[in-house]
Amino acid sequence: MRKIRMKLIIAFAAVIVAINAASDQELWADFKKTHGKTYKSLREEKLRYNIFQDTLRQIAEHNVKYENGESTYYLAINQFSDMTDEEFKAMLLKNKASKPSLEGLEVANLTVGAAPESIDWRTKGAVLPIRDQGQCGSCWAFSTVASVEGQAAIKSGSQIPLSQQQLVDCATYEYHNSGCDGGYMLRGFEYIRDHSLESEADYPYTARDERCKANDRRKGIVELTGYKTVPATEESLKEAVGTIGPISVAVNSIPWRHYGGGVFNNNACTGLELDHGVTAVGYGTENGLKFWLVKNSWGTGFGESGYIRIIRDSTHNCGVEKDASYPILA
Repeated sequence: MRKIRMKLIIAFAAVIVAINAASDQELWADFKKTHGKTYKSLREEKLRYNIFQDTLRQIAEHNVKYENGESTYYLAINQFSDMTDEEFKAMLLKNKASKPSLEGLEVANLTVGAAPESIDWRTKGAVLPIRDQGQCGSCWAFSTVASVEGQAAIKSGSQIPLSQQQLVDCATYEYHNSGCDGGYMLRGFEYIRDHSLESEADYPYTARDERCKANDRRKGIVELTGYKTVPATEESLKEAVGTIGPISVAVNSIPWRHYGGGVFNNNACTGLELDHGVTAVGYGTENGLKFWLVKNSWGTGFGESGYIRIIRDSTHNCGVEKDASYPILA
């Protein structure tokens, strides 16, 4: 964990130096270039620039608290820095697909105490690279695929990227998902159980709803026999992540908007409104703070190279334990 801490210190220092050394205009130009931002008119660009300036002030104010030891995480500019809080929340709440009832589903039989004190499935080859879902509300598909990829790597050593787009296009009406307007990981597992899943190379991601092009003449490269849910406690989630592998989880991610690094501990991040599908790929402790290591789908520019560490054993854990599940490979 010392290496992680040192990397965070260096990264945070770079953020502070960059913000302090550059003017708002220079940061704005870099932001637009980095994230490929274009606007329909000069009026819209001025509006977005004003929002961006407000964001810079918020980031700077919070990071003073981090420097003073009053916060366990810092903030940074990312692709959401030209959006209002209301726009960001509306984007996340596009996830309109109905949540399936968890009653009657097979629940994982976990042995309490079997999990190690810490684990990072990235170091074991069970976590594939970070991807970016773009403007499509397909977090559910990315979470589904990440946990399937994890089980495939653990079971057979396979590290073939699998197709999120197949789920977006094909796991729709029959499975009560809505493609880029949201969905649910359990429904994704059900689709793969019924139809299998192709590779990302054979069925690439486009970040938009399209006609289903799954090849019915051949099976995909991964098949499932089913899936299981995890009891809604942090202790159970620790056992699942520690002994089974990467686990799909639903979280409240609205407070994450400008997370840059550190252990995210924010009073506003409760489990009252689960709006985002991600993947728990580990857990550990740093400087006495227990955390969950979570793989996100907002690209490597978000957080710690695409990951976020969330406070563990806390009521401010963003609801990470409330809705967890994983696939069973054939």
